[in-house]
Amino acid sequence: MAGLSFPWWLRITHWFNFFFIILLFRSGYEILMSHPKLYWSDDATPGDEWLRVGDEERDTDFDKEAIEGEDLWVAEDEIDPPSALVSLPGRDAVGMGRHWHFWGALGWTVCGLLYVGGLFLSGEWTRLVPTSPAIFAQAWSDLLVYAQLQIPPAEGYNALQQLTYFGVIFVLSPVMILTGIFQAPAFRAHFPKYFDGNRQLNRSVHFIGFVAFNVFLFGHVALVAAHGFWSEMGKIVLGSETAPVELTMALTVLGVAIVFGFAAAATWISLKRPYLTQNTLEIGVDPLLKGLFHQVSTVEDDDREVESEFARVNGRPPRNEEYRRHHEDGFEDWTVTVDGLVENELELSHEDIREMGKREQLTRHDCIQGWTYYASWGGVPLTEIIDRCEPHEDAEWLVFHTLDEKWEYSEEGPFETVDPEVPEYYYEAIRLSKAREPRSILAYEMNGDDLPVAHGAPYRLRIESQLGYKMAKWVTGIEFVEDFEDVGKGKGGWRDDVLHYYPNSADI
Repeated sequence: MAGLSFPWWLRITHWFNFFFIILLFRSGYEILMSHPKLYWSDDATPGDEWLRVGDEERDTDFDKEAIEGEDLWVAEDEIDPPSALVSLPGRDAVGMGRHWHFWGALGWTVCGLLYVGGLFLSGEWTRLVPTSPAIFAQAWSDLLVYAQLQIPPAEGYNALQQLTYFGVIFVLSPVMILTGIFQAPAFRAHFPKYFDGNRQLNRSVHFIGFVAFNVFLFGHVALVAAHGFWSEMGKIVLGSETAPVELTMALTVLGVAIVFGFAAAATWISLKRPYLTQNTLEIGVDPLLKGLFHQVSTVEDDDREVESEFARVNGRPPRNEEYRRHHEDGFEDWTVTVDGLVENELELSHEDIREMGKREQLTRHDCIQGWTYYASWGGVPLTEIIDRCEPHEDAEWLVFHTLDEKWEYSEEGPFETVDPEVPEYYYEAIRLSKAREPRSILAYEMNGDDLPVAHGAPYRLRIESQLGYKMAKWVTGIEFVEDFEDVGKGKGGWRDDVLHYYPNSADI
């Protein structure tokens, strides 16, 4: 790479790119290992994955009518918790891993835009953008030279380097950005006419891009070493291959130490101070995500006519005596109360709910872990309930209360005895605007039959432009509130309060 010189803006963006790439790689691995299987189809049927990243093949026995938690295989059983030495933050913290990933993606994208802008404003783009088809033949010749452990002669980048850098910057990077965004259920819901949104396809391509970036990173470092490590580092650190080696070494070690020191600190504070980390990360991420994705969806139905053969379950059914009694009685006495900031408080029986308008829809379920399936749902549109109870003007949120005590997460007893600030039963808060979306329903049917126990019988929430963990199951009540600051620890949901790292905005 003789004859190259790197301007100051290129050197700075190069180091920030390295910083954000490490952040993205570690947090991305955390997200991947929450469901370490990759598919081409959104049915995500167990056994149909084209790649499993984890080591352990897990049982897939499924009994949709099981009540005893130990009898039911659930999606959590597929998680392969990664080590905190590799992932960010590690130890099965997918929600916080996503927060770090969004921050890394935002920083990396801004850095990339500044870099590309600098390329074209300064004329540096001529080093990277091919201008002749002959470059492909020359790149193959350069590859053969490298294979013989020799260095191809060139002024500046050789043809292979030029093609590789062009591909990474102008092809691979945009693909990674787009396939990340395309996995958002809200994005798909907002643009159904232009985007079919096969999430598993995008997830698989995103993973392949992740592997490609790793190959490039290690290959790039190897080529830097082959061309003369410290002279090349002198260019990117100080802008000159004749820079003092001692100063180049010191600054290089300092830069690498800062990056990996931050990586270690990010892991430590995420695991030791989860609430502080969550609140800090949400400062920039949540407003951006809400601004881009929380608007009302207008999509009516998915472009499918058949349900998936297999529908995963996330979370085990309640095992408290009250739920057992209702189950034994066929849920005949189950009611859904509606109260809070409303003119008309309601206590809705089975008959009351079924007398309201019914909506049926075939939609895709998107889990935060990454898996998907298609199912048909039938139930009462939430707008029917909203219109009947007449909420006050200052009511902006609906809190869904359930009989789900989340017993599998605590060996010490119900959560109100472990942490008095946490409600006894699972709850989720959604915006009133989300509840008014056409496909927001209180479901009591699945695939043409009564809702199975494992999927939330007798009632569960369906919000089709958000991730699955917001769709509370075993619903007993709906409370209209101005905000959710006084509910639990004020984060907007049980997972947000207890597991520390689930964002209230579940649109992506």
